[in-house]
Amino acid sequence: MDRKTIIAFVVIGIVIVLMPYYQKIFNLVDETAVVQQETTAAIQQEVAAQTPPPEYVRPQVSIETREQAIDSKDIVVVNDKFAMRLSNLGGGTIREYELYEYFDLDGNKVRLLSPEADANLNIEYTNLYQDPSNLEYIAFDCPRLDRFTDGDTLFIEGETTLAYTAMSPEGIKIEKTFTFYPDRYDFQLDVALADYMQKMAGLRYSLEWKDGFAITEKNAIDDIMYSGVYAQMGSELAKIEGRKAKNGEGKTLNTDGQTDWLVFKSKYFTGFIAPIDSKGIRSELMLSKGKETRNFTTSLDMGLSKSNYQQDSYIIGLIPAEKKLLESYNMGLEKTMNWGGPIIKPFSIGLHWLLAFLYGLIPNYGVVILLMSIIIKIVTYPLTHKSYSSMKRMQLVQPKIKALQEKYKNNKEVLQKKTMELYKEEKVNPVGGCLPMLLQMPVLYGLFIIFRTVIELRGAPFMLWMKDLAAPDALFNFGANIPLLGTEFNLLPIIMTVLMIVQQKLSGTGATGGTDQQAQQQKMMMWLMPAMMFFLFYKFPSGLVLYYLTFNGLTILQQKFIINKKVEQDFTETHPRAPITVKAKKKK
Repeated sequence: MDRKTIIAFVVIGIVIVLMPYYQKIFNLVDETAVVQQETTAAIQQEVAAQTPPPEYVRPQVSIETREQAIDSKDIVVVNDKFAMRLSNLGGGTIREYELYEYFDLDGNKVRLLSPEADANLNIEYTNLYQDPSNLEYIAFDCPRLDRFTDGDTLFIEGETTLAYTAMSPEGIKIEKTFTFYPDRYDFQLDVALADYMQKMAGLRYSLEWKDGFAITEKNAIDDIMYSGVYAQMGSELAKIEGRKAKNGEGKTLNTDGQTDWLVFKSKYFTGFIAPIDSKGIRSELMLSKGKETRNFTTSLDMGLSKSNYQQDSYIIGLIPAEKKLLESYNMGLEKTMNWGGPIIKPFSIGLHWLLAFLYGLIPNYGVVILLMSIIIKIVTYPLTHKSYSSMKRMQLVQPKIKALQEKYKNNKEVLQKKTMELYKEEKVNPVGGCLPMLLQMPVLYGLFIIFRTVIELRGAPFMLWMKDLAAPDALFNFGANIPLLGTEFNLLPIIMTVLMIVQQKLSGTGATGGTDQQAQQQKMMMWLMPAMMFFLFYKFPSGLVLYYLTFNGLTILQQKFIINKKVEQDFTETHPRAPITVKAKKKK
């Protein structure tokens, strides 16, 4: 291997190391027009008695109500998707939220809000004395819940409305009406204000989300990194993202102008507030993070008419960040998902589509990853066949290269000329081995993004010890923190590295007919690349490592039984060995 080849490998190594920083530089969000979905007005239909039919199975409720002031009343609203604790303080503010279809590491249902959560969905305004309204401390009345006691559960078996009303200290009448559905993550909120003229400092009020989401994942750093708060304004997307924020430093972003929706999200879960008819006039986004903590809040300002009465309707959702589900709202919520920069984005979206398509046929993501490896190997075969063939021919012509180096060792200019002539004659590309790696980089990074952000792979098992393809395949715990490796022993990266070494030996990487110094450089490069990949992949999601491991295994089969065999046969036919002559013995 000459200097150019060594430089090429070094460049590949640098690309691999710097690839995670690519996202920080080129993560541009596609700004397209938002198609608004028209929804119906507030639904005021009462449901029948709360006794469920005999065949109905009520979800098990684990949310408990904490003690409140004597005039406060919490109700736990339960449907097929979630359990939500609503407080009458603030008129139906959300104090706790639990999803039924997603679980934490201990097997408990995921809680997006802890029992200590603040008054989410509180209404805020400023009175004439420039004081905040503090409605979260006012107990609203809800006649629908008069027969319920504090902490009771309301099971949603049909469209159900809860109307909270109160009179503020300034004499403003406020009504918040919730409409829940039995099988949906989202619900509708109608806000009505009356008699507010000359009682506010400005004709506006805010709908607030104060607590972000609790950290739900084992890898808190990742959960924090992929957090964000967003505001959609026409074709523009204002945002603050956790991966761009510094530890201990809070970021605030205020926007003025028509606001279509607010989004606040963690790694795998998304919350949104979207006005239905009117648009917001201002938004405020805030995000701060520590090493293993975070906080993000959002606030949407709505204008008030001079008629002394205003009603606004919203769709509120606390949902899994699933692309198909976000797209179903037809509001552009999917733009808050991280698919990479403009170069990587087409790869990650295309690979995600392929992953979902194959999963529809075979409901096991581990098997799907194996199939994807085979499909991508078939697709890239025509592009890599010539490169691998050139690498094998390079190995076979090493004796000739060595002979040239010996013959022209005192004339480097002639040696270089003769070597290039030999490469051309033998159809050898000295840097051809770089192509397979470079072709894989967009695919690998696209898969890296998918396995780090797509909720469908969260907790997805394969077999044996591989129980979560979105996390490293920890076989056991070391019991100590080992530098560069951490606390867990991951087996797949070791197997992957071994296969990389085998693959390089088959392709002839490391073989040289040059000087001793060149031979040492070649040998070093043969071990350097697998070592770099080992440490790079060691803490990557096991699904990504499984893909690369399988791809390398297929490459070994491709080289050993197809390419190398054919190249060796062709080389033998075009390079016949000189006949061996046996000298006759002299007669005594």
